Amino acid sequence: MISFVPYLLLVLVIELVAKYLYVTHALSTGWMYNILNLISHFFFAFIFYRFSTAKEHKQTIILLTSTYIITSLIYYTYTSFAFNNYIIAYGGIIQVIFACLHFYEYLLHDNYVKEKHYSAGLCIASGVLIFYSGITICLSLYNYILLNHLMIFNTPLYNIIPRYLSIILYSCISIALIVWRKPMTTS
Repeated sequence: MISFVPYLLLVLVIELVAKYLYVTHALSTGWMYNILNLISHFFFAFIFYRFSTAKEHKQTIILLTSTYIITSLIYYTYTSFAFNNYIIAYGGIIQVIFACLHFYEYLLHDNYVKEKHYSAGLCIASGVLIFYSGITICLSLYNYILLNHLMIFNTPLYNIIPRYLSIILYSCISIALIVWRKPMTTS
């Protein structure tokens, strides 16, 4: 759980630098979000890998994460890290799969129910599931939202939905950090 500190610090720095570059210099920041997406994907895969106890789930996490990151890097190599909403949407689908695997494994082992260690995992999986489900739908409909000028408070849906879903994700992460405790072994 301590790995969340540098990860969240990195997210904060990238968000602040991207906002500064976009507002002050009108520069494109899509490449920064592509890099952050790959880092986030790897980070949450690592978290789910650490919580997983099933060998098949660990292998699935490694296979899907490796495939996604390699495919994304190949695409970005040929497009100079041009922002692509579909690549992020595919990654979102993979993260939803990881969260569902975590829930499935949790349901298989009901002897973990009382341990705060697994409560933290459930909070993280809940936040990831909600966040990436919404992001995937939103980015899959990016062209439709753009074409039909779909907005809330004069802000396009593809900008406002990720902001509000981030609140849910980071709230779940905060709860996970609060309830975290090393797993206890029972005899």
